[in-house]
Amino acid sequence: MFKDDVPMTQAFFDVEALIKLRSQTRAISDALKAQAADYLATLALLIRPQTFFGEYLQGAQRSSGRETQHHFKELKELYDRIGSAAPFHLVNELEVPLNLLSTTPQLFALEYDKVLSANGQSIRITSPVRWVVGFSSFDLARFRAIIKDPNRSSAELYRFVVHYLVLFYCLSKSPGISRLLEGLRFPVTFERLKEFGDLPFCVISSPVRSQLPDEAVIRSSTQIAGNTSFEELVGFENIMDMNDEIRQRLLLTIEGM
Repeated sequence: MFKDDVPMTQAFFDVEALIKLRSQTRAISDALKAQAADYLATLALLIRPQTFFGEYLQGAQRSSGRETQHHFKELKELYDRIGSAAPFHLVNELEVPLNLLSTTPQLFALEYDKVLSANGQSIRITSPVRWVVGFSSFDLARFRAIIKDPNRSSAELYRFVVHYLVLFYCLSKSPGISRLLEGLRFPVTFERLKEFGDLPFCVISSPVRSQLPDEAVIRSSTQIAGNTSFEELVGFENIMDMNDEIRQRLLLTIEGM
């Protein structure tokens, strides 16, 4: 299926080759995302805000007061620091009890901007093999649109900030979930994304790497398409370069014996 791939490092603009590579990338991305989403759905029951925040959640039962107080205090400190700063500038205090509209995790596209050196044009790049974890009904694209909207609803912005902070807190305080996903070859990292200030996001990566072709290809592709977006590509060489971490760890274990 991949034998006729044109190397992405080659400076070219072959429309047919690019179309084929994009189709392969989309098929690979869909398969990887479905696998990551399945793992995440299986582990969703372990991502339980009630465990950390107890009676500080609306409708939750009372639990051990000292521990939940500690977790809520840490969450409040995060919110006070991040929510009041750019680009959010929220004046709302963290409401008690917390009203979480959704606690079902979902995967959203990871995007970033790349400035082309030739003409200074900014291109929005999408990763086909990495995704931001959020709660359902809190789409990352909608979050970005709210931030940019001068007439935005502060209540809606508040809800987005709180839901992403709660998810980050739950996952960052649950190292067992991170170890499980890493063992499944879909590791979780905590990253800050441009346009979202100091807000930390949970990002799931797949075992396959993607890459960008030469800038000339990106420039020609976006000019033909009449837009300013491009998706990283996955080719045959990326699949062949997949690293089996278990194999490597076992080889290191017996090395020198």
